[in-house]
Amino acid sequence: MALRRILLVLLVLLTSASPCLGDTVPMAAVGPHVEPLDSTTVRLAEERIEIHLRRDLSRYPYFRREAVGEYRIWFRFEPEADEAMTVGFPLLIYDPDQHIYGEHIQNLRVAVDGREVATEVRQSPPEAYYPYTDQPQWAVFPVTFRAGEPLEMVVSYTMPVSPWGKGREIGSPFWVSYVLRTGAYWAGTIGRAEAVLTMDRPIQEGDVRVQEHRGRVTTPGWTLEDGALRWVWEDVEPSFDLHAVIENPYWRDTALEVRATLDAGTYDRDELMAATWDIAMLLEAGEVGSPPLHGGVAPVEAAAALVPAMLGAVESYLAEHPGGSYLSTWRPWLHYALEGYRWSPGAQEAITSFLAAVMPESFGSESEAREWVAANIGGALAPGQVDRLVALAVGRVLPTEAAPAAPAAQARPAPPGSQASPAHAAAVDTATPDPGAAEDAVGPGMDSADAGRDGRAGLIGSAGEFVLLVCAVAAVAGVRRRGTCRARG
Repeated sequence: MALRRILLVLLVLLTSASPCLGDTVPMAAVGPHVEPLDSTTVRLAEERIEIHLRRDLSRYPYFRREAVGEYRIWFRFEPEADEAMTVGFPLLIYDPDQHIYGEHIQNLRVAVDGREVATEVRQSPPEAYYPYTDQPQWAVFPVTFRAGEPLEMVVSYTMPVSPWGKGREIGSPFWVSYVLRTGAYWAGTIGRAEAVLTMDRPIQEGDVRVQEHRGRVTTPGWTLEDGALRWVWEDVEPSFDLHAVIENPYWRDTALEVRATLDAGTYDRDELMAATWDIAMLLEAGEVGSPPLHGGVAPVEAAAALVPAMLGAVESYLAEHPGGSYLSTWRPWLHYALEGYRWSPGAQEAITSFLAAVMPESFGSESEAREWVAANIGGALAPGQVDRLVALAVGRVLPTEAAPAAPAAQARPAPPGSQASPAHAAAVDTATPDPGAAEDAVGPGMDSADAGRDGRAGLIGSAGEFVLLVCAVAAVAGVRRRGTCRARG
């Protein structure tokens, strides 16, 4: 009767959604400590591991720094005797001792000697379970080895890949790992093993982390050829695994991608929402010590440099799409990371123009008008620019007899790190508007309709946008803000 055994072919490792592939190995059970059920005469003569990472845009615009891993593993076996066995792939691995918390692999396909074979999903035995985990599953199929006849097997599937970091870390690298050591359970040595890692953009030498990151370090012996990482081992009985810790290129290119969007000059809501989210992440990254962007640029400096052009783009969009939305409440200069930042005159004019464009159409009183200006400028503007905004706002105060019966909403205090400077506060308190100044204060390129759009929306102009943004911040950065970038009033 043909010997039947369970073979562990791939270990899929995803800690905080980071993937790991595993080698083929005869197994007795689906447990964290794998053991061969019996010896085998089948030799794994050659294997080639191909891993390609491409950007995951399925949750655009908020999550754009994850990847989808496309895996293809080719094996060539050399059996010395006839053997029939059940080959299995664990669809979920959980091993806290090795920091393995797996995701289910997706789109699994298996081919034996060029013919695709169907797989059957089976449950693991109860003794293999860990507490508080889903019941692991296996995809299994039968394979028959014939003495002296090499057999080829190709396994392919996809897996989500997320940055390998915790809590508030932004810009964490990717960690990809392949379990080579289990290949030692086959008869003899592995004649040749090759691993190739590619991405949807060329990997640069500076992207490869050679220092330890959270207990992981890139396996030595790699070469970089045409933007691809490559490892080769000859006649090896591995007692090690393959690890690659790669800087997240989607993070490092954040500022370049926002700039490209702005330079294109054709904006839609999703593009602008994604750009504002990217700038917010750059600002948050400054506090939590995230790695620099490509070119060694600090994230906060990159964000500040993008603000003027971004404000112009949002203002143009709102002119064609009036109405309350998150975009009209965007206030990056109020973020605590930019407290005390010295804005250029051009940036200050962009901020002034934007605030004039999103200012409410009317105010119930002069004090309400002044409070709105004070709450929205922070410390970003020069006194003369503050005077212009105050004059515009006071010019929109409704006559007493036309004022609504309900009291107007009062502006909330500016957050810590976003307070207006004493000079600006004095300007807001003492500015006496010229009766004709309201029209002039709108500024170049802004008409009264533009200046009359409501800027008193909350952090997100609709409930849906609010939920999405809060969830995004909680999931990606876990950030507890000390300040805010939203509109006041």
